[in-house]
Amino acid sequence: SGRLEIMVVGEEAKSFRQEPPVPKNSISKSSKKSDDKSRKKKTKTRKKKSKAAASEKKILKDEEAVKEHQKESGKKEEMVAKESKNKAPAEEDRIPPTIERKDDGRIHDLRVAMVGNVDSGKSTLIGVLTGGELDDGRGKARSKIFAHRHEAATGRTSCISQHIVGVRDDGKFVHSNKSANLTTAAKNKAWREVINNSRSVITLVDLAGHERYLKTTIGGLTGCFPDYACLIIGANMGITKMTKEHLGVVLALNIPVCCVVTKIDICPSNVKARTKRHLFRILKSRGAKKQPFLVKDEKDVQTCLKNQSTKITPVFMLSAVTGQGMGNLEAYLSGLRPRQTWDDEAKSVEFSIEETFNVTGVGVVVSGTATTGRLVANSTLLLGPFSDGSFKPVLARTIQRKRVPVPVCNAGESCAVAVRSAKRKETLRRAQIRRGMVLVDPSSDPKSTVSFEADILVLHHPTTIKENYQAVVHCGIIRQTAKMVRIQHKGNGECLRTGDKASVLFRFMVRPEFVHVGTTIIFREGTTKGVGKVTRVFNDSFKSVAQLTDEEMKKKKEEVQKDQERRIRVPKVSTLVPHTEFHIHHRTVSPYFLCSLICTIYLYVCIYIPMCV
Repeated sequence: SGRLEIMVVGEEAKSFRQEPPVPKNSISKSSKKSDDKSRKKKTKTRKKKSKAAASEKKILKDEEAVKEHQKESGKKEEMVAKESKNKAPAEEDRIPPTIERKDDGRIHDLRVAMVGNVDSGKSTLIGVLTGGELDDGRGKARSKIFAHRHEAATGRTSCISQHIVGVRDDGKFVHSNKSANLTTAAKNKAWREVINNSRSVITLVDLAGHERYLKTTIGGLTGCFPDYACLIIGANMGITKMTKEHLGVVLALNIPVCCVVTKIDICPSNVKARTKRHLFRILKSRGAKKQPFLVKDEKDVQTCLKNQSTKITPVFMLSAVTGQGMGNLEAYLSGLRPRQTWDDEAKSVEFSIEETFNVTGVGVVVSGTATTGRLVANSTLLLGPFSDGSFKPVLARTIQRKRVPVPVCNAGESCAVAVRSAKRKETLRRAQIRRGMVLVDPSSDPKSTVSFEADILVLHHPTTIKENYQAVVHCGIIRQTAKMVRIQHKGNGECLRTGDKASVLFRFMVRPEFVHVGTTIIFREGTTKGVGKVTRVFNDSFKSVAQLTDEEMKKKKEEVQKDQERRIRVPKVSTLVPHTEFHIHHRTVSPYFLCSLICTIYLYVCIYIPMCV
């Protein structure tokens, strides 16, 4: 453009010139050089002026474009605000808020446990819900969820992990996990942003699906206190053994469940229809007694939300790669409300410990859930029970909830607490603290227990269960081997079979625990499964139990001897030979010895000697 302007200016100047032509010989060399220099200077100045003018034009155009864009965006924002005002009541009717902030500024969360068979897509679904991005089909979404290296290498979850997603006033999600390799500080910042920008929080508990990690899954269902459970099923895999196991545990604990069929984008239509028929048949069976309902649109979502108290079980069919059906699941989760009620106003505090950590610069940190009361920072509590059944005073220094420092943790909330010994001379180590211990108020006078009674129902056992049978008992967060010391059964004898109910006295085998009356328990051993509820707790110790066991062993030995005598009906020698004693050299000889001596003499005299002769 600069060259064109220069050319045009030169042509105009030539057209206005009317000077007579000058002969070539009359022009000197010096004049030629001076003219050339002046021309070069003029062209340079013209170029500079043209460039400056062009830049000024561009700046003006950019400013005008920015102003026009701001005007248009302002108009659009005004239109959107008007539309949102008009549509606000309709959206509230369509998607009700999950949990509202209370007057004191607290924000509560809804806990949803993800269960299902291995490779069914649990971690991938959680990654899509919390990250806000679809999966690429090669593990991109689940890489944000895994907590250990071996999990990322194998693609299988082996531990219990919790992930959050926020819910706004309009029912839309606020995502937290946006990248895979985040540092601890970045994760803390992301979680704080979610909590600050959300009206409520949904905690998604990722559980293991492999058979070898079944105890971890049961511990998560009993110890994390989920409000709802989400059964994940792969459309191409169908209903497997572990799917039935997880569904049975969820139904035994009376946790409301919804079913999600994943991977519908890679599953043939006939296989998908077969999986759907099999799932519906299992939900309608006698053991489940549920009414499956296939969710297709938002109207079906509202139907399921209105009928939560009934036996309706929503079934979602979706794909985490294409996004088909994800909107229905998000609308359903954002519309759920918490099921459990917690006692915030209780005077005594109880905090159940799930995990322990060693943080540099802080010390020992325990994480868990406050079941009753309010846990306040810088308060003195009792930690226990230890291996000897005692409780030790500790100081709860600082509290973090959802990676955010808070002064108080209320009942029903999960948090991490930094603790140290209340006595300066004593040091508290992480090895001394284990899963299942509690932090309680000193005024409650806590006592440990070794034995307890429970009313149980045997869900499955291949043969019969008798006294002294040992199984792993899950009682809340507690997981320990216990022995059935006494069985009170109304049926035939003291044996229990599948489907039998009885009152059983359990006794822990390793260490004392802190157990409450009314707690639901699950006991398992191999393929054996059973469920029950604690009816009575004994404040005993292993010393008192040892005395009881000695007396029980004596009684058992006497009973065994009586049973043996009843079974052997062979006549005794005393009936054949009178019960008399012979004294030989001041020694008593029993009739049994005399009979054996007579028999040997008879054989020697009557048989052996004649044969020799």
